[in-house]
Amino acid sequence: MAVLLEQVLERTLAILPVTREELLLRGITGQVTERLFELKKATAHLQDVYGSKSNLEEKIRRAGVSPDDHTLYTDLLEWRSIESEMSELFGILGHG
Repeated sequence: MAVLLEQVLERTLAILPVTREELLLRGITGQVTERLFELKKATAHLQDVYGSKSNLEEKIRRAGVSPDDHTLYTDLLEWRSIESEMSELFGILGHG
């Protein structure tokens, strides 16, 4: 696999007016940006359901977590995870 990748990379560099580093940086930037869009969609879904993370946290404080249904708690953990990952990804892009 590494040999094939190296061959594709060399062919690409022979055609495109970019350096190896630029190509790598563009690939990383593209993947990070794509992941940020996915995470923003997931955040938008949670906002549609709960309004805000603080609303969800308040709902959990008031109602607790049912032993039979952990949806609220799971959604809160997901929301926190999304925020953490987005922060890391923005850091990679130099925005955080």
